[in-house]
Amino acid sequence: MLGTYLFGLREGLEAGLIVFVLVAHLAGSGRRNAAGPVLAGAGAAVGVSLALGAALEFGPREPTPEARELIAGTLSIAAAALLTRTVFRTGRAALRGAEGSASGAGAEGSASGAGAGNAASGAGTGAGEVALGAGAGVSAVTAFLAVGREGPETAPFVWSSVRAASPSSAGGSFEPLTWVLLGLLTAALLGWLLHRVAVRTGRAGPSARTGGALLVMTAGVLASGVRDLQEAHLLGGLADTAFDVSSAVPPDGWSGTFLGGALAFQPDPTVLQVTVWALYPVLALALFLSPIGSGPSARVKKQKATDEQAEGGASAGTTS
Repeated sequence: MLGTYLFGLREGLEAGLIVFVLVAHLAGSGRRNAAGPVLAGAGAAVGVSLALGAALEFGPREPTPEARELIAGTLSIAAAALLTRTVFRTGRAALRGAEGSASGAGAEGSASGAGAGNAASGAGTGAGEVALGAGAGVSAVTAFLAVGREGPETAPFVWSSVRAASPSSAGGSFEPLTWVLLGLLTAALLGWLLHRVAVRTGRAGPSARTGGALLVMTAGVLASGVRDLQEAHLLGGLADTAFDVSSAVPPDGWSGTFLGGALAFQPDPTVLQVTVWALYPVLALALFLSPIGSGPSARVKKQKATDEQAEGGASAGTTS
């Protein structure tokens, strides 16, 4: 039953790690009440997945493997898009608020015209809070998609284990269901522990670290969605394998389980999948960590304008 346990662990890690790191990222970006919408979205995804899985398992018709891969791939790409949007919007809004506070503090120390600097700082911080507060619904949808993308594969497996445990089945046993649930619970515990670590790390400042971790995870989600669409025959290149390390990292072993759960790693990825996997984090991290605005000169010009405004206020006060 080790394989059943590892299946539950892998599927739980693929969904749970993203959810817990997303909560830590939003909290580090100033959204202390972010856990509610995210967990609500994740819970809704679990409920919908189980309901659909029950309908597929006990219903008269079963979808084809291609249909399941198409659903999973579409949900994965949608989840990757919303995760990227969330990281950029919340992370950069928090950084803008930090920059505005620093500019206001510098202007306050320069002269008695600090009121203008404080007003600019408050406006920047207020804009960041509005941007952060407006994303509760998006956070819930993001968590829903991040968890729901695992539904087409995980829910039917869970319900097949339930069916195997029913008294009416030949040689019914609760063992498969018990092991898959233990795997999911272990994944939830590991995700919670990672969340605690991420929250403590994010207390040092705006969520650059948790945002970077989320973007790396999102790369795996996006690449996994591309592979699903290839297996659904919507994209070509399924036979073009970039490399195969299945002998060194078996997908049903401990190493393959943790790598697959944390980074959506596959030991035999396609060329297109590896290309997406490599390019997305490089481009996304470069944009996320780049200076806010038009570059360093934008911050310099903003600081100079604030200082000039403060000096003008001080001069007016001296003349009067």
